[in-house]
Amino acid sequence: MADNYIELEGNESPDNFEVFINDYYSNLKVIFLERLNIQYDKVTIDILAKIDSDYNLTLTVDPECKQRWLPLAIRKGYADALEPAHTFISSQGRLKYLKPIYLALMQSDQTDLAIQWFNENIDFYHPLAVASLKKMLGLDKNNTSYFTQVVNEVSEFIQ
Repeated sequence: MADNYIELEGNESPDNFEVFINDYYSNLKVIFLERLNIQYDKVTIDILAKIDSDYNLTLTVDPECKQRWLPLAIRKGYADALEPAHTFISSQGRLKYLKPIYLALMQSDQTDLAIQWFNENIDFYHPLAVASLKKMLGLDKNNTSYFTQVVNEVSEFIQ
């Protein structure tokens, strides 16, 4: 299904797109979203908009879907997902769901926004989530940020 959306370039819905709504349970929806993430370079804002129009994923209540959809949308610059992502990270304290959104903000040159959102929610998050996000955002003065560590590791691997 994800491949069909990519092939159609956001111009129309695949013939069987209703099965996602009627027959897909959470794990199948996650597989669909993972497939979009694997093909990140082929996904466009038009494709995201068409999928969102068909399935309303930006406002889904399923945290497993949000964990995959919102970061993809943020990295691609799909503006409709930004405020729902803010709402989600302000109501969800699990690092599993927080980390992908904060990382997507950093990868899309929105680190200042990530830090702002983090500071708004620091008292709400579990202490372990706070510590991990501080490292990732570069707010822990004792450690290199997670993002910097990843960039350094990738650079070393390439060389």
